[in-house]
Amino acid sequence: MQTFAICSPLDAQTRGWLQVGCLALMIYLLEDSQKSVHSAVKQIRNIQDSRIFIKKAFIYSAVFSISWLATTFWWIYISLHKYGGLPSLLAVGAVLILATGLSIYYAVVCTIYSQLYKPLGWALSSFLFGCLWTLADLARAQWFTGFPWAAIGYAHLDNPMKLLAPYVGVYGIGLAAAALACMLSKILGALKTSFTQQESTNKLTWRNGVIAAVLMVVLWPNQVVIEKIETIKDERVAFSKELSYTLLQGNVAQEIKFEAEGLSALRWYENQIMAANTQLIVTPETALPVLKRDLPKSYWDDLLRSFSQERAQHQALLLGMVGEDPGGYTNRVVGITKGKEDYVYDKHHLVPFGEFIPAWFKWFTDLMKIPLGSFKRGSLAQTPWEIEGQRIAINICYEDVFGEELAQSFILDPRAVPTMMVNVSNIGWFGTFWAVEQHLNASRMRAIEMQRPVLRATNTGATAAIDHNGYVIAMLPKGEVGVLKGSIRGVTGSPTPYAQWSGAYSLYPLWGLCLTVLAAVLWRRLFQDKKSEYGTNENTE
Repeated sequence: MQTFAICSPLDAQTRGWLQVGCLALMIYLLEDSQKSVHSAVKQIRNIQDSRIFIKKAFIYSAVFSISWLATTFWWIYISLHKYGGLPSLLAVGAVLILATGLSIYYAVVCTIYSQLYKPLGWALSSFLFGCLWTLADLARAQWFTGFPWAAIGYAHLDNPMKLLAPYVGVYGIGLAAAALACMLSKILGALKTSFTQQESTNKLTWRNGVIAAVLMVVLWPNQVVIEKIETIKDERVAFSKELSYTLLQGNVAQEIKFEAEGLSALRWYENQIMAANTQLIVTPETALPVLKRDLPKSYWDDLLRSFSQERAQHQALLLGMVGEDPGGYTNRVVGITKGKEDYVYDKHHLVPFGEFIPAWFKWFTDLMKIPLGSFKRGSLAQTPWEIEGQRIAINICYEDVFGEELAQSFILDPRAVPTMMVNVSNIGWFGTFWAVEQHLNASRMRAIEMQRPVLRATNTGATAAIDHNGYVIAMLPKGEVGVLKGSIRGVTGSPTPYAQWSGAYSLYPLWGLCLTVLAAVLWRRLFQDKKSEYGTNENTE
């Protein structure tokens, strides 16, 4: 249910209220299993009972997290089984192993919460849970190269909590959502108490009413209110002039992309590029899946020549291809204007076991049949491409889920802050079900965080145009060959607060906040334990 809440496979819509409800139920089970646990281990008469409750808390949260994560990225099975040739059982096992490994982060922090929340008030315990959950989110996002796919913050793209994104980003929203879920769990606990013990107090009723009202306001997808707030905000936004675009979706089947048959798509891309009459033309990631020297004869020269003609003087092309440098191969986007290569972007955040392989895992590249399975990294912060009054920040595929890294381009040069972003992708490795919608929502969140529109050119979907408030304004059907044309306005001005602090300090401010809250609670517990122990000795005397 939480997976569905974060992104519907049918229409990519989000249901923040459902996500908070799912997490609240899990927290309720954690707290309910701890009713007989005293405020500190020293106060527990039966240490064996303490171990039992800790074990139950770990198991509850681990089962929840494994179920959520495995159903979130189950599509890895497609790349392992369909394209990699791995037997079904082994492919399923690999997905479950990954989900289990990542679930440990959440199981650990939930177990810590179950041992610390008891003596805290409802507000502090809720904030503590939000910080602990965010620590797990941050660990998943950054440790071992990071895999932050579909964090809970993405479930709130369509409710008022999205308005926090330009300030705190997706993980800040996740912190707030986890804290609200904890508050809701308190209501569930109070309802159980009132039903089982047939008692209630005015204070309890007032507190639960406040919590319920807050949940209704921030989680209900009241589009009229959201758009009204965004309209007021946009009155202070400076927009650039419109840029016309053409986004190409070749829909080249992954099993033939690197084969001779797949190279027929080269002519389709060439024909569409030549026929385009817009200011910007964008192809998907590795639309040219071979090195420049291996292209058909005169192919590259014909492309350059077409952009040197008079009619193309105000046209620009972003072309996904395989780059080649003295240091190795790169996943590259080349910008072409006025008959020459005017810009180069090399992908920085590479996909483990897809774009870079440790030496002792070379067998995996051979198994997956990836011809160029070990790429060289581009630099973290790369200057935007300036064309037709726009400054375009480019990212490739998987990089779109690392907002703190994309923010680097927004603080690189105060005089060259990007006015829009472009993502080129090929997630054909994972089919066209659910991964497409989840990736689209990642782009929507980046648009809101940076307050910049995003153009997406993909191989199989979702090729789309997204405005600076995260709304999809045009999109091609997934799994089809298509051309998307339109125009979009960039946004000028200073970077958002989120872009400024995450670009300068990455996610460390959030790490610092959450660890500080945890340390403060631990210190308070330690102080209370000593005070309690002193009182016990005094009574004994």
